[in-house]
Amino acid sequence: MAGFGPVALILPALVLTFFDLVTGQHAMAGPALFLVLAFVLSGWRTLRINARIMLLMSSAAVIGCLVLGVTWAEFSVIASRSMYLPALVAVMTVLRVAAERSPLVTGAGHYVVEQPPSRRFGLLAIGSQIFGVLLNVGGFLLLMNIALRTVEATAPNDRVREIQTRRVTNAALRGFAPGIYWSPLGVAINLLLPIFPALSWLEFLPYGLSALVLYLGISWAFDLLEPRARTARPVQSRRGRARDLLLLVLTLAAIAGAAGLAEATFGIPLRAAILIVVPGYAMAWMIVNRGELGPGRAIAHLGSESARLIPRSTNEICVMTASGFVGLALAEMVPVRVVEAIVVLSGLSGGLLASAVAALIFLLSMVGISPVITGTLFVAAIAQVGIDMPDAMFVLAALIGWSCAVIVSPMTATIAIASGVLGKPASVVGLKWNGATALTILLLGSAFFILRY
Repeated sequence: MAGFGPVALILPALVLTFFDLVTGQHAMAGPALFLVLAFVLSGWRTLRINARIMLLMSSAAVIGCLVLGVTWAEFSVIASRSMYLPALVAVMTVLRVAAERSPLVTGAGHYVVEQPPSRRFGLLAIGSQIFGVLLNVGGFLLLMNIALRTVEATAPNDRVREIQTRRVTNAALRGFAPGIYWSPLGVAINLLLPIFPALSWLEFLPYGLSALVLYLGISWAFDLLEPRARTARPVQSRRGRARDLLLLVLTLAAIAGAAGLAEATFGIPLRAAILIVVPGYAMAWMIVNRGELGPGRAIAHLGSESARLIPRSTNEICVMTASGFVGLALAEMVPVRVVEAIVVLSGLSGGLLASAVAALIFLLSMVGISPVITGTLFVAAIAQVGIDMPDAMFVLAALIGWSCAVIVSPMTATIAIASGVLGKPASVVGLKWNGATALTILLLGSAFFILRY
């Protein structure tokens, strides 16, 4: 299937997902699931081995659902919660096309990189988070490339280059990871929050932002312990300004604010509003940065580039959708009484159980099991039992384990990208450079859960 064929499959799935969210009726989730499956199969030749494995695992999960008597209504709920991920990837691809054309992105990248050492960690971490929310791992890679080019051009010797490379890489990693605590455009929030229908994004946001502050504070403390290379401030390329970074922050605020306003004013669920707001903002952004193109040609370029890039996201869509589906399906297949028995026999209180969830997500990621699967499985299973603890705390526990995996696990995209760019083993970039930071965050998070609950 060539040209616009794959897009002709994913767009109807996006529309069905939108109506599923707005109406709360999950009859459309099944057809959306099959459309996404057809989209993935249309790019079979380009699927990497991990995507094919996840596709086989999701097929096994479907068979398991049939064998164990999962009803069509229950299956539709699983499909509904899974289908938002490919829709989100599709609209975020449109936003990425507009963002990459904007001079704000490269300007903000140069601004945060070309700071004196005393300010570099904070601004690099903030920049990495903004780039990650807007451009996903593509934004992380873009910022890494700008940072490493700057280090390469300014480091006076190999020792200084090694120290600066480690510090800017860690800042980018530790800034990117905690975006999952709060971003309404991220996979984690959109996969876990729907498990608790009574918990909205706005209600969870204070907990997520508190965790973000803790995560960045611990990361900054560990950065202060890193070896320092006393060198002159990097030469300014004059390609970046504080204004560029501020405008990107305002871009995120505008997208989240518009989606929140649509929910408050028209009653459109936040996740559904995002599917409208993001491409709408992308079109406006494209027109503003159209250069010599007219508005019509700018929108046409946005459409053609998005249609070209969305099929290139087949692996990402396959892995994310299949991982979420497998986790939700496994949770549905395990009887509630079994989960209750495990919780009772373990003797764990709510706080200890939350700590165990965070630790298991992190540890299992080290042996190749995606946090998308384990986070969804554990939170969905616990949600069925009704533990005497706020729902937000179990979501937060899963996100803590997930965010620590992002900076350590060799199986995550961030560590794979960083190790590839640096030409270093994933174990060095992840476990050696960031293991102590992740362990401290896990321990402090566990202490909070245990002492509070």
